[in-house]
Amino acid sequence: MTKYIRLYGAFFRANFMKATAYRGNFWLYVLLTALESMTVYIAIAVLFLHVETIAGWSYHDMLVLSGIFIITNGLSWILFRASVMQLDQMITSGDLDGKLTKPVDAQFLVSVERIDIEDVGRSFVGIGILWLGLRGTPLFSFATALPFFLIMLVSGQIILYSIMLLVKVISFASIQGWSTNAISWRFHDLSRYPTDIYTGMMRVIYTFVFPLVFIATVPAKALIGRLTMPFFFGSLVAAAMSFAVVRFFWVRALQKYTSASS
Repeated sequence: MTKYIRLYGAFFRANFMKATAYRGNFWLYVLLTALESMTVYIAIAVLFLHVETIAGWSYHDMLVLSGIFIITNGLSWILFRASVMQLDQMITSGDLDGKLTKPVDAQFLVSVERIDIEDVGRSFVGIGILWLGLRGTPLFSFATALPFFLIMLVSGQIILYSIMLLVKVISFASIQGWSTNAISWRFHDLSRYPTDIYTGMMRVIYTFVFPLVFIATVPAKALIGRLTMPFFFGSLVAAAMSFAVVRFFWVRALQKYTSASS
């Protein structure tokens, strides 16, 4: 584990130096990603000019949820998203072949080689919106809620990573793997809404099949005092199972992979 942490640190430093080589361009991109994320806040503000609650979620509750969604978006780009999204290019160009020969797990290399440092602007906006939401939400015990929130934030990132990589594994069977990026983005976009708005089969799917409920909704409930222990332990189980599933399909895909150079 220590080896992989050091490797991630090395990739982070390399990507940071690359991103800041042209500092004007770097800060412009940070600003653009921040402005893009602000549109989530604008949409919530406009919506609540016409409604008072959404499935029991008040304006400030929704700000907490939206802030967490934006934070998860920014974290995903910094941790794995940028690299996972180019898996199809690695396959078609033959770059994946070189990674399979390294004395490091190929899934790890595929997941962290590219890190979009510029997307940190999203997380800054998310933290600001989260703060605005918490100001209007009666915190039952922030000291108690924070550890649960952080644990579930990590679980949510594992689930999001697993869903995105699972979708990208399609690239092993199709040269049109680039088109799966839009599918991955839509899955994440769905988590910006409280999953309480879904009923029946849709709620079952977003809880047990594609556990989007644990990406933003459940962490938000931890901060606004609505978390239940079944959901807390469920987030841990969902994260472990999601990673196990994507690992299984990753290994199966590699077993059937024909290198670009063969």
